[in-house]
Amino acid sequence: MFNVLYSIFSECRKYILRGLPKQGISKNKKGDVTKYFDKFIENKIISKLKIKCKLKAKIISEEQKNEIEINKNFSGDYNYIIIDPVDGSDNYSASIPFVCFGVAIFNNKKEPIYSFAGNYYSGDFIYADKNKILFNNKQKNLHHKQSFKKILIFTFSKSKIKNHIKFQRLINDFDLIRSLGATIGEMILVSKSIADAFVDMRGKLTFENFAPFFLIARHLDLKLTDEKGKDLSVNNFSLTKKYKIIFANSKVSKEIVNKL
Repeated sequence: MFNVLYSIFSECRKYILRGLPKQGISKNKKGDVTKYFDKFIENKIISKLKIKCKLKAKIISEEQKNEIEINKNFSGDYNYIIIDPVDGSDNYSASIPFVCFGVAIFNNKKEPIYSFAGNYYSGDFIYADKNKILFNNKQKNLHHKQSFKKILIFTFSKSKIKNHIKFQRLINDFDLIRSLGATIGEMILVSKSIADAFVDMRGKLTFENFAPFFLIARHLDLKLTDEKGKDLSVNNFSLTKKYKIIFANSKVSKEIVNKL
């Protein structure tokens, strides 16, 4: 599956870097504007999965109103492929070079079996299956943190900050605070130990934004939780349900929950 997902990511990356039209063409099921590049890349991913993927599966994407079945004549139960073709659409529209790709595959029991998360501009990616995790096609994360500074990637809306004292306590616990505009890319940075934690308190994230990281978190002993520290579980594949999330190791996650 690595070869399939990597080849799709690589092909989509060429189009993203070359440049695609940015005009709005419709609205998706969340009510967000779908841009030409969103639909183009989504169609490219789906067409390649139909050709290359050897799983009986249903493809679910935020730009598609209905699930797309592939290999329906194969025996066995359906798997579920969750795709986020262009994470960071606003960044791409504004020519900000931080835009990402995400695919997560779950079996019929809603267990993650394959994950791929990639940054279109840097080319960095993480692949995971049940047996291994790869960082840019290497079995070890070659990044070693160069600084002792504690880095938090924090996304929030001012209307959601109800307790400013707790907010200040959280901010004061970190040396650097960043918000980069593409959840998948931000979570890649935590997975690679470049950042210490990712927190999104807006209550706007949907499942496809973080689906690849259920499996990645297991390999790296990271915690993917809600804002109260409860582990997120896969109960359904809704792409309209909204989440607040914390992504960090167990120690840092507890510290964040206590401050929030």
